[in-house]
Amino acid sequence: MQILAFISGALRKTQNLRILIVITIFFILASFSRYHGSVELSIDEDGQVQSMPHANNMHFTHHIATYKEEDIKPWTLGDTAALRTPQGQKVVEDLTATPFQVPGPENDNKDTVLKPDHFLTLTKRFRIYRSLWKYLLGYYDSSVADKLQEGFFTAPPNEIAPAVDFLRRIEQASFPWIFRDHKSSYDLYSKSRNGGRGIVMCVGNHHAKYARTAIKALREVVKTKLPIEIFYTGYYDLSPENRAWFEKIEGVKTIDVTSLVDNQMIILQGWAAKPFAMMVSSFSEVILMDSDVYYMIDPALLFEDPGYKETGTLYFYDRTLFPGAGRDKKDWMESFLPTMSNHPAKTRWFRAKGDHEMESGVVVFNKKEHFVGLLAICKLNDLHERDQVTYKKTWGDKETFWIALEMVQERYSFIRFGGGVIGNVGDAIPFKDQLPKEEIDRYNQGEDLVATNPKNLATNEVTHIDKPNRDRVCGNLLHFDPKGQPLWWNSGVVRNKFVKDSPYLKYTAFMRDEDGDWHFESTCLIQKNPGAIMEVDWEQRKLAFEVLNVDRTVALEYNDPNFKDILDIPKLQRSDGAKGGNGNSEAV
Repeated sequence: MQILAFISGALRKTQNLRILIVITIFFILASFSRYHGSVELSIDEDGQVQSMPHANNMHFTHHIATYKEEDIKPWTLGDTAALRTPQGQKVVEDLTATPFQVPGPENDNKDTVLKPDHFLTLTKRFRIYRSLWKYLLGYYDSSVADKLQEGFFTAPPNEIAPAVDFLRRIEQASFPWIFRDHKSSYDLYSKSRNGGRGIVMCVGNHHAKYARTAIKALREVVKTKLPIEIFYTGYYDLSPENRAWFEKIEGVKTIDVTSLVDNQMIILQGWAAKPFAMMVSSFSEVILMDSDVYYMIDPALLFEDPGYKETGTLYFYDRTLFPGAGRDKKDWMESFLPTMSNHPAKTRWFRAKGDHEMESGVVVFNKKEHFVGLLAICKLNDLHERDQVTYKKTWGDKETFWIALEMVQERYSFIRFGGGVIGNVGDAIPFKDQLPKEEIDRYNQGEDLVATNPKNLATNEVTHIDKPNRDRVCGNLLHFDPKGQPLWWNSGVVRNKFVKDSPYLKYTAFMRDEDGDWHFESTCLIQKNPGAIMEVDWEQRKLAFEVLNVDRTVALEYNDPNFKDILDIPKLQRSDGAKGGNGNSEAV
């Protein structure tokens, strides 16, 4: 009894000590943190201090970018007066000067090499432009109401004339591609200010086979009624046949994005087209989605997300890849952002825990609230910026959606869960090598397969198919709702879309990024501790299989195995679930 009493007392002391340590850490973090909610501070699940803008649970489900009030400078009458002075004009000249270096031997006499401090200049320019743009918007709207907008830039009222001239010069230096079809950014803004809600996709001929499935799934599986605009980059990017196929679906339009901007300046292709498509779309509130994205819900519900309603954006994290990386990205951001929101400190970049942050397969964006931010996003995807800086520092367009808002100082939100995986337990089907047909047939009949190298390349003999490793989920990239439940996935509907005849996914299990370590080559997430593997809800499994049926219908319509594989759909069985069909409330 004395031993039990001693142990009990020791445990109580240990528990009290832990509580004191947690409280101490909380106040230390709060005192040094740059986070500043209007109510209080809280430590969220990953140990980071998170501001609480309102008295609700959003601080547990979202990461909200918040700025110090003293870091955001509104435009004033005094600033307009300062523009009339020599010092003010010097600022104007510096901020609107050419971004290119003086030609010389070190840059092969080319005049298109950006200055080393170009992004720092862009940040200063964007922040002044945002405050100036908002300051003059009321004046512009008044001129429209009085039908005097034609003279707003050519003959503005004397009291704001220097400010209007400065705004015009910044626009011409930063966004010259809008002027072919629009008189100013206000003109472009007015055209989409009352455009309602809709979906924007960028699709070329190669991605049409995925987009057809995605569009049919939107209409026939999750049954969304949102209008859809499909953008392409020039006549040959999306064939007339593909355009006709999409346009026969109610509420779907195809649009050449290069017809709405001066493409000779931008030369849009690939990822870069996405933010420009958002900009010129007719919608005020946009869900930008990739062609290989599929939802567990009607995506219209994303507009009701608390983070979106709070900030006007909803972003999703990518996977935690390449632990230990990211420090160079932190140094890069600090080189051109004199002040930041609370968010960068939470990123894997700043904590040297990964080389990726955001996944841009789905972006929810309110153009009315973030029009200047959207212009800045487009600028980071402009020809010289993307080729010389952005795409060398980041993986395509992804990080531009939040970095540009840091430059402009506009709030944004992430659902706090990292990109996880959805698929089957242990199905490490090879990344490059093709499984023999008999093994794929076994898989479709309900058997699990694991093969890291199914063919001996020297003898062309099929090696042994191992039993699956039960410590991992292998499949495609999954993203979560605020409660940590499956919301949408991308990378297609097969185990590996880059492998011919790769079988369809079974959608039996999922795992969250925070609970595992990635095996990048096989796209498997290996659990760190037992209990991390969850079973996909039965209703969601049935929905995923409806998407598979839609995909097979699309393949039969093509009737071209060289372009789109005609695959057998695996059996849908409750017993295939990670926990035998009991739902994701129980872990394996």
